[in-house]
Amino acid sequence: MHAKTLAYQLELSSKILEMNTGDVSHEESLITPPKGGSCLNQILGHLTRTRNMALGSMGQKSPYPMEDFAPYDDRTGVPFSREKALPFDELRRRYKATQEPLVGAIKGMSPEVLASRPPRNLTGDPNETVGSNLATFVFHECYHVGQTGVLRRVAGKPGVIKPPKVPV
Repeated sequence: MHAKTLAYQLELSSKILEMNTGDVSHEESLITPPKGGSCLNQILGHLTRTRNMALGSMGQKSPYPMEDFAPYDDRTGVPFSREKALPFDELRRRYKATQEPLVGAIKGMSPEVLASRPPRNLTGDPNETVGSNLATFVFHECYHVGQTGVLRRVAGKPGVIKPPKVPV
């Protein structure tokens, strides 16, 4: 497991998230797919909540109270609703605010730390390491960031990820 690779993947993920959400209003962030599912606000709140928790598990200070994210965690018993949704610009700001400390904490991990047993087993794998936990965390983030590309279209926005132009 390479800390620089994991950090780079989070940097790419953050850039794509910014592209997919930068021009989305709060009202647009609450539009759900016609046959059900999460809206952009729910996905971004879930990602920001997960980053907030990850920072705490890496010995960093979680920048925001976890209670702020109760509507974004099904286990709290607080259902997500338009009324309980944080403003989308605030979620975007909070997500961005976690980027530097998160990437810095990961880049600062030695190969020995990455190979060590985590304080908490997240996947049930008996051979789980801090590095494999981080790989799962990064995969989780990339999965949900991919959803934001689809959900921006559900909200009526055009796609923003385009292939590079081919020179003529």
